[in-house]
Amino acid sequence: MLVSFSKYLFTGFLVAIIFLAGFYLGHFLDLGKDAALLSPFGTIELEPKRPYQQYTIANLAKRRYTPSNITVEKVLEETDKITSFLFTYQSTNRKITGQLNIPKPLLAPTADQTTPTPVIIMLRGYVPVETYQTGIGTKNVAAILAENGYVTLAPDFLGFGESDPEPVDVWEARFIKPINVIELINSIKANPTLRPSLLSDHTVLLDAQNLGIWAHSNGGQVALTLLEILGEPIPTTLWAPVTSPFPYSVLFYSDENEDEGREARAWVALFEQDYDAREFSLTQYLNRLTGFIQIHHGAVDEAAPQTWSDEFVDKVETENKRRAVSKDIELSATDLTYFTYPRADHNLQPDWNTVVQRDLSFFDTHLRN
Repeated sequence: MLVSFSKYLFTGFLVAIIFLAGFYLGHFLDLGKDAALLSPFGTIELEPKRPYQQYTIANLAKRRYTPSNITVEKVLEETDKITSFLFTYQSTNRKITGQLNIPKPLLAPTADQTTPTPVIIMLRGYVPVETYQTGIGTKNVAAILAENGYVTLAPDFLGFGESDPEPVDVWEARFIKPINVIELINSIKANPTLRPSLLSDHTVLLDAQNLGIWAHSNGGQVALTLLEILGEPIPTTLWAPVTSPFPYSVLFYSDENEDEGREARAWVALFEQDYDAREFSLTQYLNRLTGFIQIHHGAVDEAAPQTWSDEFVDKVETENKRRAVSKDIELSATDLTYFTYPRADHNLQPDWNTVVQRDLSFFDTHLRN
């Protein structure tokens, strides 16, 4: 009887060993799923096989964003109406610099330091890193906004200005831009008091409840993506935004490369072997868009065709109609105003002044009430 019991005990032990060996062999042979596997010892977290999956718009909507202090580093430029500073903040554990514009009246010794000032985040489009200087792509419009009483902050983005280098991985470098802007917004909300005089206790209080976004070209793609991630109604005005679906928005510009886009197409093909590109495309998440948005686009824009905005506006209107007839959707309709300019180029010339005045009116309406 003792021999028989020992025999069964040995057999049971052997089965357990085989089971565990099979489990871990399956793990190492990549037979498991991306998600955690169940084991007799609890949950085992596998090394992610698809590292970019964390950057889908749905997953970024679940992400926790870390605020940091905004530090005013030095004066960049001074006029009789505004002072421009270099500012820094931290995002994804990296330093990002940018240009901060403050209206001169807020810097006067007698200025009210208790009333918060509306703030506008400025997001530029593409600029070659070789020719980039802090403020390029935003400084002209930012100056007008600051002269009219707004504090503006334009991040350089990683790899530009005096920021830390951007990730070597080109997909990660693209996907983290909305994260970097959201963490700037959260930094303003968490630490709204700036000390721009550098040498005194004078402060400027930012109004995090009245915050807007201005964006141009690819900055428009970043702005719309972060609006969908947050699902919040942040008043936003867009100049010639890149609104074509991902990854077409990448391939469109690749023909300008020396290889006429061959390498870009290869990278996209590899990417789509492992990922559903629609999960990274802002056009697939218009159901998360809300608030007031203003778009300007020129008919002779060769860098971002006006048809992109035409199609985007149509898609937003379709989504608004869906919300209107559904009783299950709590998100309010996106209030979108669309201006087109028959003679204007990518920089909205020759209608630049008209566009800026419309933006001032837009922000006065939505940030000062």
